Amino acid sequence: MHEVGEARTSAVLLRRAASGDQQAWQELVDRNAPVVWGVSRAFTTNNADAEDIYQATWLLLAENLGRLREPESLSGWLVTTARREAMRLRRARRRESPVGLDSGDLGPPDHAEDPEHKVLRAMTTSRLAQSFAQLPQRCQQLLRVLAVAPETTYSQVSQALGMPRGTIGPKKSRCLAELRRLMLAGDVPEEVAG
Repeated sequence: MHEVGEARTSAVLLRRAASGDQQAWQELVDRNAPVVWGVSRAFTTNNADAEDIYQATWLLLAENLGRLREPESLSGWLVTTARREAMRLRRARRRESPVGLDSGDLGPPDHAEDPEHKVLRAMTTSRLAQSFAQLPQRCQQLLRVLAVAPETTYSQVSQALGMPRGTIGPKKSRCLAELRRLMLAGDVPEEVAG
C-alpha cells in the first residue's frame, strides 16, 4: 500500500517539476538519490565514474520530465537509466583502456593519522581491495550498493540489480562470509577481517 501512495506522489511531483516547480524537482531528487547513487556505485569502483553516471541519470530525467510513459514507475525508470548509463560508460572506458582496468578509489586519505597507522591502513585497504576484487561481480555490485546507500530498501536493491528481493539478505551474508574468508586467507588479522 505504501508503494502505491509513493508512486502516485512521484507522478504528481513529476508533473509539477515538468511545469517548472523547483521544489518538486528537489523533492524528486531527495527521494530517489539513494537508489540512483546505489546503482551508480554498483557498477563501478571509481568515484568519478559513479558521479558521472549519477549526474547523467538526473540530466536524462530532466530532459524527459514530461515524456515518461509511466510516471508512477519513476524509481524503475531511474534504476534502468542509471544501469544503462553505467553500461555505456563501461563500454567507453574499455575503449579508452586496452586492459579494461577500473582504477578504484576507496575514499580520501586520512591525513590526521600518524605514519605507522597510514601504512597499516594502506596494507589493510590494499588487502581488502584485493579480496573484494576476487569476489564474483554480483557480490561486488550488491555489497557496493549496500555500503554506499545503506538506506536503500531491498525492493530498490532488487530492482537496481535485477535480483529477487527474497535472495538479497542471504546473498549479502554469503558475500560477506566469502569476503571475510578471502581476507583471512590473505593473512589479514582477524580483527580487521571480522
